Amino acid sequence: MTMHVLFFSEFVGKSLDCVLQNQNWCGAGKMLAVDAAGNFYPCTRFAQYSLRNKKAWIIGNVYDGIDENKLRPFLTLDRCTQSTQECIDCEVAGGCAWCQGENYDTADTPTIYQRSTAICKMHKARVHANNYYWNKLHFKLNLEGMDDVNKSLQTV
Repeated sequence: MTMHVLFFSEFVGKSLDCVLQNQNWCGAGKMLAVDAAGNFYPCTRFAQYSLRNKKAWIIGNVYDGIDENKLRPFLTLDRCTQSTQECIDCEVAGGCAWCQGENYDTADTPTIYQRSTAICKMHKARVHANNYYWNKLHFKLNLEGMDDVNKSLQTV
């Protein structure tokens, strides 16, 4: 069995290419949340009980089905269309997540295309902790490169 711990993942804290690494972070719009009244949401984060500042984003209901036009923004969202240039150019963007519901809830307008940066400081702290861990492990094992560290960890 293989276990993955995101805190110590190799891809966390790397820069990202806006062409090659421009996918969406989560599955909002591809997973369905349903409330007791039969309303459909692109994710549970868009239901009224999950929002602080905005009205629920309903994309349909059990009687009428899904309104494809209300779903369309979720299917076209990617990292670079919602991020500021600072986020796009960030040297530690690898592994930095976002929540489309949080984007919507904190945006100036009712959009999911204004990225919330509420986790920026936490992500940078995680990158520092990740680097500290790998550097300490590298020193302890007295190895010359990360490939050697990874190979030795696979044999443990």
